[in-house]
Amino acid sequence: MTTDRYYVTTSIPYVNGAPHLGHALELVQADVLARHRRRRGRPVRFLTGTDGNALKNVVAAWAAGVPVQPFVDENAARFAALREPLVLSVDDVIRTSTDPRHAPGVRRLWERCAARGDFHRRRYTGLYCAGCELFYAPDELDDGVCPEHGVQPEEVSEENWFFRLSRYQDELLRLLESGTVRIEPAAKRAEVLAFVRAGLRDVSVSRPAARADGWGIPVPGDPSQVVYVWWDALANYVTALGYGDDGAAYRTGGSSPPTGCTSSARASCASTPSTGWRTCSRPGCRCRPRSSCTTTSPSAAPRSPRAPG
Repeated sequence: MTTDRYYVTTSIPYVNGAPHLGHALELVQADVLARHRRRRGRPVRFLTGTDGNALKNVVAAWAAGVPVQPFVDENAARFAALREPLVLSVDDVIRTSTDPRHAPGVRRLWERCAARGDFHRRRYTGLYCAGCELFYAPDELDDGVCPEHGVQPEEVSEENWFFRLSRYQDELLRLLESGTVRIEPAAKRAEVLAFVRAGLRDVSVSRPAARADGWGIPVPGDPSQVVYVWWDALANYVTALGYGDDGAAYRTGGSSPPTGCTSSARASCASTPSTGWRTCSRPGCRCRPRSSCTTTSPSAAPRSPRAPG
């Protein structure tokens, strides 16, 4: 048997509602990829899960008149229950709000970035869409409303931690242009290159704990803030491998950056952790891509989960 490990992941959906057909489609597509590689003799790890720490989950729980934890638990269980009727060959399921592997890994990632000087804190004002969980510039709106949800974003003014993404622009461009990091198909590679070449801005990676009603993972050293959901949830692809305690599973899974990313509808596959779409539980919702290298629409341009500025 070959030792060329293959890590197949799905996006982890918000649990602000019940699963729908789109979630089932993604799971089955990822399952096909996992089974195909196993049949070819490759060691495969197939991961899926749920994102419980999003602000939209909190808002949905409020609307339902239910405390957040039981609301999230119930919906997460409905997603996990898809395993049997879809006959999925899933190796692991991670729930970001309850899995004991996740929060330690998120904290470790934050602390390591902080030690490198990757964060700075500042105040800003912007137009925020709760459905997309991101800020829009005025020229990105359609007649003043969110192009995805058709609602007018809320003007929000707050002080958060920002990740210095701009400092990595040259390095990312070098990795992409040299082929060190491979993105397939070619059209998606072109999208990512165009996005990076256009200039990367620092991104907001925390939210006031008061605004989230205390829901989420507290920022290490700053309990007044919780880790922003896109930073928190994206870490699941390595926290599921034991990144938080540097366990054997993480070392076996590979701790080096991904060398390949393949776009395959809503399923994401790569030789090391990759990411997929941010999928909402509301029927008909097309939330923004979580990663600029995995999209469902040929015309979808990658976005950064940023705040203005």
